[in-house]
Amino acid sequence: KFVSAQINMSARTQSNNVQDILEGKLEKKRKNLLGPPSGKRMLVFVDDLNMPMLDEYGSQPPIELLRQCIDSGGFYDRKKLFFKHVRETRFIASCAPPGGGRNVVTPRFFRHFNMISLPALAPDSMRHIFSSIVGGFLKRTPGDLSVL
Repeated sequence: KFVSAQINMSARTQSNNVQDILEGKLEKKRKNLLGPPSGKRMLVFVDDLNMPMLDEYGSQPPIELLRQCIDSGGFYDRKKLFFKHVRETRFIASCAPPGGGRNVVTPRFFRHFNMISLPALAPDSMRHIFSSIVGGFLKRTPGDLSVL
């Protein structure tokens, strides 16, 4: 019923990278219509949404392209300058709080999403989680490594 695509953002991600990924994952239904394969819906996961660098005007062009895709139902062809409609496509995104290379994302884009915020875990909780994972791995390891 669903097909998926993933967009991994970084500080160097440009809007043309995002557009190429979307055009590559969606089928061309008509000259100006893109969509998932027949009878399916596309789910696009955008990782590290707030990583793209700000341009000279303070915007993030990759995010603005995604916002245009959600707001207007598509985006413009870069070469022939006609509008390409995108159908049956939904977006899920993840990001961390601003700081350390991550930027603030415009509320014009965030208004399209339901926010789920997870608090940082306490050091004791992190230690317990990771020691359980490593302990389980070491129990399955034969011989001398289980002593570590």
